[in-house]
Amino acid sequence: MGLDNHERELIERGVVALERLAQDPVIEIEAAPPVCPHCNNLNPKVTIEKDADGPLGECVLQARCENCGRGFFAIPITWQMATSVEEVKQEMAERAGIENVSNH
Repeated sequence: MGLDNHERELIERGVVALERLAQDPVIEIEAAPPVCPHCNNLNPKVTIEKDADGPLGECVLQARCENCGRGFFAIPITWQMATSVEEVKQEMAERAGIENVSNH
């Protein structure tokens, strides 16, 4: 029982597709904790310095650390989007749970 031409073509196309997937680069982004670059305070309370507008992918936060009083820029690397306040609360609760586990 051999393969007919159609089955052979499908298998060959599948192999080509898998090989292409294997060639695609894997992008790894290492997330850093939110730390003041001046006083090294972990997850400091900050004041956002000014309003701005522009493309979301180019936004940065200009902040002032309330621990040391010095200004710095926060550059988002990845984005988590939410369509409601409930989604935001759930994400923040999950993040708090992860931080609590990693701090022990």
